[in-house]
Amino acid sequence: LSLGAGYDANFFRLKAAGTLPDGCRYFEVDLPSVAANKREIIESSADLSSLAGRSTTSGPQVQYCLMGQDICDLDGLELALRDSGINFHAPTLVFAECVLSYLDTMHSDRLIEWISSKFDDVALAVYEQVESRDAFAIVMLGHFESLGSPLKSLQKYPDIRSLISRYLTRGFEACDCVSMDEFVSRLDPKEALRFQNLEPFDEFEEWHEKCAHYAISLSGKGSTFGAFPAAFTQRDVRVRGHVSQLAQADWTLHSVESCLRRFGHSSVVTIDGKIMTVGGFAENGGKHSRVFAPVLTDPETFPSEPVSACLEGRQHFAMLCLDNGCILVNGGRTSPLRACDSDVFLCPSNGSYIVKELHFKSTPPPRWRHTLTKLKSVEGSEKVVLFGGRTPNDAVLNDCYVLDVSTCTWSSVTENATSPLPRHSHAAVAAYDDSSVIITCGLSGNEQPLNCIYNFNINTLSWQELPVDGLLPRFSHTAHLADPNTVVLVGGVSGSCGKPCGLAVINLTSMSCREVQLPGQDPARPFMTFGHSSVLIGDTNEGSKILMIGGGGNCFSFGTHFNRHIAVIELRTLSKYMS
Repeated sequence: LSLGAGYDANFFRLKAAGTLPDGCRYFEVDLPSVAANKREIIESSADLSSLAGRSTTSGPQVQYCLMGQDICDLDGLELALRDSGINFHAPTLVFAECVLSYLDTMHSDRLIEWISSKFDDVALAVYEQVESRDAFAIVMLGHFESLGSPLKSLQKYPDIRSLISRYLTRGFEACDCVSMDEFVSRLDPKEALRFQNLEPFDEFEEWHEKCAHYAISLSGKGSTFGAFPAAFTQRDVRVRGHVSQLAQADWTLHSVESCLRRFGHSSVVTIDGKIMTVGGFAENGGKHSRVFAPVLTDPETFPSEPVSACLEGRQHFAMLCLDNGCILVNGGRTSPLRACDSDVFLCPSNGSYIVKELHFKSTPPPRWRHTLTKLKSVEGSEKVVLFGGRTPNDAVLNDCYVLDVSTCTWSSVTENATSPLPRHSHAAVAAYDDSSVIITCGLSGNEQPLNCIYNFNINTLSWQELPVDGLLPRFSHTAHLADPNTVVLVGGVSGSCGKPCGLAVINLTSMSCREVQLPGQDPARPFMTFGHSSVLIGDTNEGSKILMIGGGGNCFSFGTHFNRHIAVIELRTLSKYMS
């Protein structure tokens, strides 16, 4: 029994595949106007009519029954089902895909109780939205509100725990519920690989966020379904030690000019203390598109000025400022099928910047979602370390290259048993003495967020895993060295329903992490903490601050969201977590 079936073609797919037993009957219910339109479509198709049988209305001999009925009218629903010959004593699967959330909770609660009371042996599968408190949820709620279809149950049933309680207190004997992110993570590896390869795809942040905001529940009652074991295998998220999300950190939001509304970009601090923001997906002349579009921003008052550069737009590249003041832009993509194979230098000149495209010697394969980190060798020469990322043909990489800036020559680092797992969308930061780089988290080849941390030493060209306790998995975050012994991870996507990434404060001496929540979201100013860039301004804890710039994403059917503010986090507010 499919409630609110709409134009779903599930019956016809299953029937054509021969997976519906002869004794199985398939009922669909939706509003009369929807059912009438669907019936007309079926009857106009010879193939669909053949699969549906002699009639698409009712009759005990027909396998497929389509009914026009308001599911809030329970008396009418029961009468329509009885007239169609439904057997309330037969084992029955009822499913509602994005249906209950559009009903007010009085009607949806009654519908759940009606299902559990009328059917002797029943399983209820529900697919619905969940988690209403973060920025992604605010955008999602606003989207449905704008369509005139507000989500009416999220306030009363905001999370997995409340959904399970809802079904168990309304007549069901068992219930299991997981987010879709959890569900997808437990798919058979062959099935996961099949859908990962359906089409070119690179919107990992939005995909994981959307999956974290939808849940599937399976409730059972009766001899067939009432005593079924846990329906979904829980994911084993391996976290060293205990994870605790502490009291919220503070931030202030400052409105910025439209040129900083972008995601998939990069930002660095220039040698004269300004912020250079480059590339990404942005608002551009009233449209949304990839841009190169360098912008210089004052870190105190945030006015911005464009830097002239007529180059093709790119996303998910890596960028850093060299000792001579030139800004190196490496990699990125123009589409999931095309990586950028030229590097770009932005060189200071007469108060502005000259833009040059160039090719280094022995350049690493073009990629995106990788990291670049500036280090110093024991002789004091300037080096740049490139790690990880992905290409059109490689879902993840763990290769490492070192650029000798003085000779403009890249060299590869031999992989060994201590090399990190392949990953992309990680973050990297130089250690205090600039002799090593710390690689944090990222997304694995099977699209699972990671929480492992590695250190790469430029003098020995060796890797070491850092066994940090209490760090949540995440990707699409940024990283900064707050003091000689403290790394702060900013934002990102956790892949855990109800656990948005805030700040991870990592003590490199004790190898422990404290997770600090970011402030609650203002519905009028949602700030997505992924797809952003960030910079560290200042040299001391008392005067230092982290600026989160841009961020957001293509939220699929919910539309594209650009953060319209810079978020400023004063490091002194984190000092109590940095000891």
